[in-house]
Amino acid sequence: MKPGIIIFISVVLASCTKQVGKNPELAYSDLALLDTAKASYHTYYKNDPAIVLNAAGNSPHGSFKLRANSIAFKAMNDNGKLPVNGTFPDGSFLVKDVLLNGELELYAYMYKRSGSWLWGEVKKDGNFLYTQKNAAICTSCHNQPGHRDLVVTFNYH
Repeated sequence: MKPGIIIFISVVLASCTKQVGKNPELAYSDLALLDTAKASYHTYYKNDPAIVLNAAGNSPHGSFKLRANSIAFKAMNDNGKLPVNGTFPDGSFLVKDVLLNGELELYAYMYKRSGSWLWGEVKKDGNFLYTQKNAAICTSCHNQPGHRDLVVTFNYH
């Protein structure tokens, strides 16, 4: 093989390596969490994709559909709620598909890692409104009385 071809192949192979393998923290980046929020394998609130929940209290989210990954869903009771004084296990992922005029407007999500929540709110076009870096905005509301592991939805629905 010619040296130029060997260099070209080496560059292509090096550029195709997964960055997550080099930096496992990327699996918890805002973009990775957004990919998880967009995933279709989550289970809907009360296992019913037709349920649209209306904003309650002083929620900034508007109407939404609530989804959970299998880890979070297993922690919920038959009423689709986390029991009072319960906590979600690590690996739990909750996402609100926030709607405007019945259409998806944005994702608001929570992912539990090492006993703490990672937060994000991002428009469907990928523009982030809130990320882990400014999560104090999220926790200031989610920390209100009656929350269940910082999830306020169960106070109203």
